[in-house]
Amino acid sequence: MEEILHKSSLARDIKSIYTAISADTPAHVIINDFIDLSLQIPVLGKNNISEYNQQMDSFHSKDVHHGSSLMDIYGASGYEYDNYPVLCPYHTLLLLEDPEEVLKNMPLDASPTLVQLVQILTPTQSTRNIYVVSPTARLNEISSLEADFKLHVPNLSLPVLLSKLSRAQQYHQVYGLKELKNQYLEAITYLIRKDLVVQLHMYLVVLTLVERKQGTETPQSQQDPNTIDTTDNIASSPTTNTLTNDTEWNRLKRSTYERAPKEISDLFDRLKEYMDGQHHIEEIIYREGVSRRQLGLVLKYYRDKIVTVYHY
Repeated sequence: MEEILHKSSLARDIKSIYTAISADTPAHVIINDFIDLSLQIPVLGKNNISEYNQQMDSFHSKDVHHGSSLMDIYGASGYEYDNYPVLCPYHTLLLLEDPEEVLKNMPLDASPTLVQLVQILTPTQSTRNIYVVSPTARLNEISSLEADFKLHVPNLSLPVLLSKLSRAQQYHQVYGLKELKNQYLEAITYLIRKDLVVQLHMYLVVLTLVERKQGTETPQSQQDPNTIDTTDNIASSPTTNTLTNDTEWNRLKRSTYERAPKEISDLFDRLKEYMDGQHHIEEIIYREGVSRRQLGLVLKYYRDKIVTVYHY
């Protein structure tokens, strides 16, 4: 071990990180004399410390050679996501100011890695994403915002663009010519940075059964408490009521399973735990390692059982 540490800078860095994290202190290393890193496990809230310790005790009691994964440690709902968001592959970073302004205000001894990141950070927006004017947009400041907008995207009109985005739609539908794509990508980046628009995500909800006696209607008060009401969401498709536990439901269930290939029905069973209106499709794709095409096939075969809901 000592010989490895003597010859390998990577081994020394790994040891330094392990030692620091074990002591619950920040680890500072410089990889290849170039990449400057400071690492620390996120600080948990008081209410979560005991739960975290239980998770770690459970993890250490497992044989790590038999497939223990990050999900074993962090759980299916993710590691402290609400209190300490993590950067997932479907995320990006967006500077709140122009790169030149950020660099100008950085201290002289700023990390070279951070400076390089700011210089190369160019978040891309998909024209297939769905955007709409934010409910908290400061539209009363439109005059001053328009002047600033012209400095960034001189060939577009801010009021006209916001008017087009007053109705939720895929961004590529806002402009007609492909030659204008780059300008509109710059514009949407500006609008997001200024909190003028929000991106809508697609969430999935599996229709749940409502128990009722044959031939009688179920009062609203007797509905399954796990049934998710989508009426208050921004948009949903299709608009439908919760299915009831009767002959029609059983017929629909049989016909769906009959026409869906086995690999699709197996995938549906695997993904349905995420279809509770709490996980958008980008998160589902990331967590389960499925492609958009595979998810699209599930939605195709089970379109009578899944409600799609758009929300920010």
